[in-house]
Amino acid sequence: MQRTSISTAGFFFGRVRSLCNPKERGFDVPTAYPRRSAWFLILITFIAFISLGLPDGLLDIANPRIRDTFDIETDVFSLIFVTGLSGYFLSSFFAGQLVTRLGIGLLLSASCFGTALALIGNALSPAWGWFVIVGLLGGAGAGAIDSGLNTYVATQHGPRLMFWLHASFGLGVTSGTWLMSLVVNSGKTWRLGYAIVGALQIGLALCFLITRTRWNQPHLEANQPPSQPIRTPILTTLRIPVVWLGITLFFLYTGVEITAGRWSSSLFMEGRNIKAEAAGLWVSAYWGLFTFGRIAAGFVGRRLKPLTFIRLAMVGAMIAALVLAWNPFASSGGLALGAMGFAFAPIFPMLVSLTPQRVGSAHAANTIGFQISAAAIGGAALPGLTGILAKAMSIEAMPVVLLIVNTTILLLHEIILRSPHLNENQSASRLGVTAAHGDR
Repeated sequence: MQRTSISTAGFFFGRVRSLCNPKERGFDVPTAYPRRSAWFLILITFIAFISLGLPDGLLDIANPRIRDTFDIETDVFSLIFVTGLSGYFLSSFFAGQLVTRLGIGLLLSASCFGTALALIGNALSPAWGWFVIVGLLGGAGAGAIDSGLNTYVATQHGPRLMFWLHASFGLGVTSGTWLMSLVVNSGKTWRLGYAIVGALQIGLALCFLITRTRWNQPHLEANQPPSQPIRTPILTTLRIPVVWLGITLFFLYTGVEITAGRWSSSLFMEGRNIKAEAAGLWVSAYWGLFTFGRIAAGFVGRRLKPLTFIRLAMVGAMIAALVLAWNPFASSGGLALGAMGFAFAPIFPMLVSLTPQRVGSAHAANTIGFQISAAAIGGAALPGLTGILAKAMSIEAMPVVLLIVNTTILLLHEIILRSPHLNENQSASRLGVTAAHGDR
């Protein structure tokens, strides 16, 4: 078993490392820096996205212990989600401006320092109010890291690396749950888990600080002077209709992804009399196939055109939602949910990667920030709306919501592809897109 795991890990990281070889035209990797430098930046990028998922995993396990420590109820505990979401929204919304003013490397360094302070603040919180307040800083740091890394990979590498980047977030959540479980099961306080991850974030912030000059223009040849980032005002970007369509698309997609995971167990147990063990297994399969799909997409994606790939994924998700709502036989719900998770896997990374082509390089950083902030709101709003509908009608309203939203996502994406502004921006930014995605 151990030898098999080692060989599998070696194969996977060997494939990732091949991204740094400029001669492998099947991957979207800039060729300006030496292979070692390119490999180091990609490695930091993956570690940063893993670290982005760590706090979520910590909170999943520490939740009841934190409530016991501060003697609060579940409704009061939800305040931490409000402050975290607020910070996340604000930082990701303005991330485009921060990227052009600070550069991606310095922004990521400052954001990691911010999340480190928030995590250490969580560990040292003397009262619940302090824990809630530092959640605002933690959310702001996470939003800036998310937007900054997505902007870097979308403009410099392309979809295949983006798939693996987002898959690593799931690894971070899993690692966070493992770490906190290890801490509390050994008899230590939950505060230790937050302190450990906070210290790791400081180390990561220092890595970004040391390498800050390498993140801004890695696609340039070494004998060319680095150009200044294009500073596009937020209002200028918001005047573009296709930008608002993209914001709506991210709002709906993230909402439907979270809704499927959050309400499926209730659908199976309360609405269809499925045993708790089976329902839990099916939901686990949803997230497992979701993560596996993102890893696999990094290999399969090179054989499909990006638009073909994303259309197949959206159609697959819509068909899976239809089967989930139809429920023709007892186990169809589990099969449909797993298929939906697998179909969802490439959609978000692919949409982010194609953003520079949709809006042009001058508006890419701003637009990605808007989309990430819209995704955060959608991930909170649509599951909440689904819960209201389920209470007013029945839990069977959930798969109907999934079907309607998935269909809307497919139609909205087709509208975006046919937007007149799309062709105009593609022509204006063709040189930049071609340099970053030369194999398409």
